[in-house]
Amino acid sequence: MTKERKISISMDAVERNERTVSVLKIGKDEIGVIEPRGEKFMAFPSGSDGEQLFKSEEDAVNYVISTYHLHQA
Repeated sequence: MTKERKISISMDAVERNERTVSVLKIGKDEIGVIEPRGEKFMAFPSGSDGEQLFKSEEDAVNYVISTYHLHQA
């Protein structure tokens, strides 16, 4: 049986390239960036070329987190 670990993920608004984006971090490690695109949100997971457009910010955040966990194995 595996132990369940609780991981704290922070999301901070940051100015990059004259745009406000949301940066997702686990501790001090950046795991991805969410950038608003009109009424949609572009997700950029760190260390991956898998950027994708989503209808909601929540969907974009879930994509970044799942991509991070996928590449942790």
